[in-house]
Amino acid sequence: MSEIYKLIHPGKFFNDYISRDIRPDGRKFNDQRNIKLNVNAIKTADASAVVKCGNTTVVCGIKLELAKPKAEEPDLGFLITNVELLPLCSSKFRPGPPSDHAQVVSNVVSDIVANSKCIDMKDLCIVPDKLSWVLYCDMVCLDYDGSVVDACLITLMSSLKTLFLPSVSYDVETEEIKVDTAIKTPLPVHGLPIATSFAVYQQLSRSVTLTDPTAYEEEMCGGVGANLIACWNKGQLCGVFKFGGSNLSTENEKETLALAKQKSKLVEKVIYLCIENKS
Repeated sequence: MSEIYKLIHPGKFFNDYISRDIRPDGRKFNDQRNIKLNVNAIKTADASAVVKCGNTTVVCGIKLELAKPKAEEPDLGFLITNVELLPLCSSKFRPGPPSDHAQVVSNVVSDIVANSKCIDMKDLCIVPDKLSWVLYCDMVCLDYDGSVVDACLITLMSSLKTLFLPSVSYDVETEEIKVDTAIKTPLPVHGLPIATSFAVYQQLSRSVTLTDPTAYEEEMCGGVGANLIACWNKGQLCGVFKFGGSNLSTENEKETLALAKQKSKLVEKVIYLCIENKS
């Protein structure tokens, strides 16, 4: 009966729950969904991970390539991130070119990685102006149910933490490249940037902030995705993104940032524990 009511009056259905200080899935406003993580899930990739946050499922695979650095940045390598929201993950997405939402998610993930400085591009340079590593980080959403940026960052950072770079020798005179896969060194990763998504719902005179929103909650709060995304790395705020929705008071802003910081510490423990169990 409740599912029929939800289909006929989705707005009123959602508002009735919020009025009782509870969410449609039974969570409190600040509760997060369970996280399930597995690293080295794809054997054909150089590093990989799959994460499930509630129903949202994202898989990440990293492939290594060698390339010449840019002329203006001769001592820097490349880290290229890409997020795909395929039609199989939700009926919202259609076949063809990447949707606007997929491009926004991809840009947010790329900006967070760059702003957090978790990867020093100089570590990817082998011979300045001659040879460097290119890291292709492809994330594919298998099931879309909100907070996709959070899931993308978890699976991306888990993959990077388990990535090993083969030994490469370069002869300057002959320009001969030799790759020794028997000798590998772990990629230096400086911290773990973790994002937390929020949906902001305006109910009469109050603004309600929902942590880790589902796709239905994101839709009811007037956004294509989450209204607010906050990211922390090593106790430092490294990104805040606001996408529409209601305005937040200063008190609510402080509360959301504190919640995001708290979540980042918990997710860090999950990632480290998962990697330890796999090793």
